[in-house]
Amino acid sequence: MGGKFMGRDIAQLHPRLQNAVRQLQKLCAREGLTLGIGECFRSVAEQDALYAQGRTAPGSIVTNAPGRSYSSQHQWGIAFDFFKNVSGHAYDDDGFFSRVGALGKSLGLGWGGDWKDFPDRPHLYLPDWGSTPALLKQRYGTFERFRASWNAGEGDEKPGAFSGSPLIRDGQIHLNNYVNAGLETDGFRGSATKKAGVKAVQQAMNMDYGAGLAVDGIWGSRSENALKGHYVEHGENQELVRTVQILLLLRDTDPGGVDGSFGDGMLAAVKKYQSVAGLMVDGVAGYNTIRSLAEV
Repeated sequence: MGGKFMGRDIAQLHPRLQNAVRQLQKLCAREGLTLGIGECFRSVAEQDALYAQGRTAPGSIVTNAPGRSYSSQHQWGIAFDFFKNVSGHAYDDDGFFSRVGALGKSLGLGWGGDWKDFPDRPHLYLPDWGSTPALLKQRYGTFERFRASWNAGEGDEKPGAFSGSPLIRDGQIHLNNYVNAGLETDGFRGSATKKAGVKAVQQAMNMDYGAGLAVDGIWGSRSENALKGHYVEHGENQELVRTVQILLLLRDTDPGGVDGSFGDGMLAAVKKYQSVAGLMVDGVAGYNTIRSLAEV
């Protein structure tokens, strides 16, 4: 996001994000895009200072996350901001941010420009834990514990330098079996894994309800309309249950198995996810919960 920069040291970022920054710099150089790297990691005090901007300090509001909430991706080392490295024109070229955002997404990153409620065009992040740090807070509690889980060779660009989530890896294995996704089972929820999760929803809708959807991982109006009015709850056995179980794994939440049966373990997992995601906690996997899980 805009404003004065705090920490531009990419070495403070998650090791996979460090690698992505380097790859993005190469892609931008090839296209003649003058990429500058802005804020990377932020401390609590730095986040509080940014939160005060436009509230108790001069300037415009640029974040809704106070430091002590640990609700900014920057506080977890999984995001960085960028700008156009041309004096006097750092943030005035929408086409630049759209193109760099697209290049970032091609590397498996999430782009803040896609956010509907609070678009942040100069922002790229690792999407493995969703578009907020809620799941990181749930799993690790503090950045220090999360940081301790990073592989010691954090600058290494070799595949597998960081060990991903076993639950996400299980979800990827199930997706490979369920929709022939062909995913690398690395335990990270990147763009290919997210797309395969959408395919699983589409396939389940076809199998359970005869929706006739293309199983292509693209969430269009037909997929949206097909999901409306459908839900799964405790005691049910169907393919949409199986898909929700897989989606829970991809959100690093254990449903107690992937068998298409909505049992007690899945009920607890759905409620846990709903609580973390800010949804109504009713244990029913309906329209809002499934869309949130699939991030569509």
